[in-house]
Amino acid sequence: MDLSSKLTEIAALAIAVHGLAVVIVNMTPTPKDNKQLSDLARLVVRGYRVIELAAGLVSKKAKQ
Repeated sequence: MDLSSKLTEIAALAIAVHGLAVVIVNMTPTPKDNKQLSDLARLVVRGYRVIELAAGLVSKKAKQ
């Protein structure tokens, strides 16, 4: 192998590693994302509790 083909392979590898790093960074949640997700999760839990309470009022068997 000559120097030119080695440099080409090294450059291709560097670009592939960079692309993989960009994908990982974009898929990993940040603290700001975590806060928004936490707020959404709390809202969903509250909604579920309301539904559960309503079901308990309508039918006592729903609680079992």
